Amino acid sequence: MKKPTSLILSRLFCLSVLIILSPCVGKGKFDPPVVTDEFDRFLVTRATQIGDKIGRIELVFPNSKKVTWSLFPPSPRRDRRGYLKEGQLDATGIVEINPDTAELRLKAHPANYPAHYYAAARATNEDGFMEEVVIIIALEETPQREHALDIFTQRREGSGISFYATAGVDPKKIEYAAKVAEALLSKDRKGSGKITHFLKQKKTVMTLFKTFEERNTAIGFYMYENKLGMRNQDLEDEEIIPDFVRLGGPSNLRRDASVEEITHLIHGGGIIEAYREVQKRLEKATRSAIERKLFRPWDGLTADSFSYEYLAIGLDIFYGVRQHHLYSGRIQDEKGRPIQPSFRLSVDNDVLLNAENLKKHDPELFEIVSFLFPTREEFFREMNW
Repeated sequence: MKKPTSLILSRLFCLSVLIILSPCVGKGKFDPPVVTDEFDRFLVTRATQIGDKIGRIELVFPNSKKVTWSLFPPSPRRDRRGYLKEGQLDATGIVEINPDTAELRLKAHPANYPAHYYAAARATNEDGFMEEVVIIIALEETPQREHALDIFTQRREGSGISFYATAGVDPKKIEYAAKVAEALLSKDRKGSGKITHFLKQKKTVMTLFKTFEERNTAIGFYMYENKLGMRNQDLEDEEIIPDFVRLGGPSNLRRDASVEEITHLIHGGGIIEAYREVQKRLEKATRSAIERKLFRPWDGLTADSFSYEYLAIGLDIFYGVRQHHLYSGRIQDEKGRPIQPSFRLSVDNDVLLNAENLKKHDPELFEIVSFLFPTREEFFREMNW
């Protein structure tokens, strides 16, 4: 998802993604390399020849200093999201990376097709380093565009958003996610209907996968994603927890990602087109929150995603999901050093994240959320809670 620069980020905190960036040793602007906090996937087929370029890794932000690239075998300690696991096939045996350009080339044919190979790619400069996951997907031949949607065997059409799910997704979770979407759009449907109109026009689709592994390796869909005439956002069965929001975000339940991811889709597919001035206000409020050290975009998040995440956090607070918390995210890095949390309403971390305090300490975000979405009571009523 998705405009401060890496300079703004680096002024706020020393970035870290599983592997801690080395201390700020460079002179002048502190500018460590920033890669995605997710992964890059690349395709290899039987037709791929030794020495062929199969892709190139890009930094999230331009960097002012020389960056050197390297590859490492898969290890869970290199990946906080959990995509790297013990026993995975090692991509460093079949591909190599150009240390200067980050181009990946095939150096040995995969032993099996189909198969998934994994590695960690590291970008390093004098100010530090950061790593991302690389997935090499070995297939007999290149997937065809006409089969790009075949993976989604369960489909449900909605008033503004459709839901496409793979075979392993629990049908009850599909219904729950669809109900969340309908509830979030209920205020718009009863009002101008502008958001719903653009969601339909852009053919917005929530793509549901059973697991992150299934999503990460679904290259047959993602290689044609931008050519299918639809706008999509993914959500996984394992992160749909229906009771979480209803119960106010209890600590004994895994966080439900449904409201957040559906909000991202509504934002990108409808809100930006329907209310351009509101989006400008949101971007300005996002920048202000960063400058006031209330919002810290996390490592690897692209700049055009900042306002998306800021809006989703505001909606979470508006609906009471974080009402027992003083901040979101960590207040220490992996070495126990203090860091700014992802979101807070006070630099002293002493204000509870509830709707009343959001209105008092971040009134612009409160007003934007209130304008776009139904109240907590209305949302709960639409959900039959």
